[in-house]
Amino acid sequence: MKYRTLGKTKLSVSEIGLGTAQIGGPSLIGGAYVGSPRIERAEALAILERAFEAGVNFFDSSDKYGDGEAERLLGESFGSRRDRVIIATKCGITSSGERRFDREYVRGCLHQSLENLKTDYADIFQLTKPGIHLIRSGEIYDILDELKQEGKIRFFGVSTGTEEETLQLIDDNRVDTLQVFYNLLHIRPNEVFIGRASDAGIGLIIRSPLSSGVLTGKYDYKTTFSAEDDRRQFLHGATLADRVDMVNAIITRFGLDRNYAILHFSLNYLLSNDRISTIIPGVSKLRQFEDILRLNTIERMGPALILEVENFVKEHCKP
Repeated sequence: MKYRTLGKTKLSVSEIGLGTAQIGGPSLIGGAYVGSPRIERAEALAILERAFEAGVNFFDSSDKYGDGEAERLLGESFGSRRDRVIIATKCGITSSGERRFDREYVRGCLHQSLENLKTDYADIFQLTKPGIHLIRSGEIYDILDELKQEGKIRFFGVSTGTEEETLQLIDDNRVDTLQVFYNLLHIRPNEVFIGRASDAGIGLIIRSPLSSGVLTGKYDYKTTFSAEDDRRQFLHGATLADRVDMVNAIITRFGLDRNYAILHFSLNYLLSNDRISTIIPGVSKLRQFEDILRLNTIERMGPALILEVENFVKEHCKP
């Protein structure tokens, strides 16, 4: 495993991290299931242990991944070896589906998360899409600064929603990290703000690096998802067809095959950008994580190939 510096935090994090939405399972939010289908607890614990054995030290979670189950699994796995892992978690979404970031709510969320994680501090505490008006007001920084001064969190960040929010956070430069949506089918962040954030010393955590699984190459026009899988709500019809077409176009153009799958090509594209600190793919099966680990044997892309890939995506793929 290779490691990179997480911006101004100076933490050394594995370039391949692990997102825990899949091992946490679904949450009931606003009367509907949101998240990923449940997996066996034994499988979830096996994934965490294998990741640790492989050198992964960065784990990203949320109080809403399985209504805290992902955090509880992390606590069970790493409570006794807390100093050997870096744990990031998030808050900001209530059980009714509203977004809430007032002092009382944020403190309550963190208290519960720390209890779930069996620890007395979070390495990175993130707010989930607080919105441009709240960011501009500066209110979110005050509570996060308090928690940092009290030692309950080491560093803080935001999991961003819109480009406008991201740029404002970079301009303010008060967060330690940003978690951003960036993948081979959505390359705009690299053109607009990846460089700016890196220059500001903000650590960059990349979520959805496989575009909700589309970049595994396993989906087709008929792919469907279970009632517990929130992809059922947005990945269907024309959206699904467009993304499948985009993946097939990339596979054909760059001659991808079983020896260099679209999954590895996609993740390698991200890791070939040295401004990125870590990517956090999620898995629901141990064999999926073993497949991701093959990235460690693949040579990173050079600048010419990165440019060729980005030009092709911009020209041939719908945004």
